[in-house]
Amino acid sequence: MARPMKVARTAPQPKSAPQRKKVTTRTAQQRRTQSSPIARAVTQRDVTKRTRRLVFAGLSIAFLAIAMMMLVVVFQTRIAETQLNIDKIESQISAERNRYDALRLERSSLREPARLVTEATGMGMVPGKGTDFVAVDPLTVAQVLVSTGGVDPELLSVSHDPLVNYGAVKSTIGDRP
Repeated sequence: MARPMKVARTAPQPKSAPQRKKVTTRTAQQRRTQSSPIARAVTQRDVTKRTRRLVFAGLSIAFLAIAMMMLVVVFQTRIAETQLNIDKIESQISAERNRYDALRLERSSLREPARLVTEATGMGMVPGKGTDFVAVDPLTVAQVLVSTGGVDPELLSVSHDPLVNYGAVKSTIGDRP
């Protein structure tokens, strides 16, 4: 179905004398900019969009720069805190080493033979007249151990000397422990 279309009709204009074009004088710069294909009319809307983009980009860059600076400050603070903890621990280690050295010095002075002799004589002890070594039969040692409950009687039934291997080992290694 076709739609009716309205056409605007204008009244005929009376014929008048031919009009002359106005002659304007333009400078060379005006001619170049007007005839250039790059030149175009910039509307207020385009300027507003461009300005908004520039402001948004500038604010974004500023925000990123401030955020990076804050991160650097936070990292530097953490590094400083960690360094303080390390310094504190190192000073504690140094104090404990000094204490250890002092205790070793005290221990060595307490174990000094001359001091032990004076302490022993002060308690009424007398030095020994000498030492005598007595050889004890291994069977006697075993019987004493069995009677005191130190050795299982089945182990005593072995008829070999337990120190035989000791002599063999000692002869191969010499004086070394």
